[in-house]
Amino acid sequence: MNETGAFMLRELQALDPAVRADVLRILDCVVRDLPAHWRRRTGVPQLVVHLDGPENARMERITFREMSQYGYLDEFSRWSVAVPAARAKEHGCAALVYGDRIHARINRIGPWGSAWHLPDTRVDVRTVHRDLRGSVSFSLSFDIAGRLVPRLVFRKWVFDTIARARRS
Repeated sequence: MNETGAFMLRELQALDPAVRADVLRILDCVVRDLPAHWRRRTGVPQLVVHLDGPENARMERITFREMSQYGYLDEFSRWSVAVPAARAKEHGCAALVYGDRIHARINRIGPWGSAWHLPDTRVDVRTVHRDLRGSVSFSLSFDIAGRLVPRLVFRKWVFDTIARARRS
């Protein structure tokens, strides 16, 4: 396990067991459903994941216009917790999912935005739970598999860390 995986495992183990179970459901949904939303040219879209009943989690796209209700987009790091916090009040646990190049998408220069040759290299997951005082952030690394039909594939440590956190 690498340093990021060890840090993620410590963060998950520090949570209350009920909160940890909800956060793991959110992470499971991200790992399972994000590859279907990812595109080579546009990268990782902005998504909100929230609990949907006692066993399920739901992933939905969120636009910059919807996100701007919570603050100015150029100050993304300051208010990015407000989006999942609003959903967590209603659903118990929620997360904002975005690629590490979100600032290049917000601060577009010209009609085309950021260069295509600089893709996302990781997924950031900002998680908020109604029983948790602050937020918990995770950074999940991925690779691109396939040339003709590219697809997002999370690295092995991501699956191992989630499985170890579930056992602890």
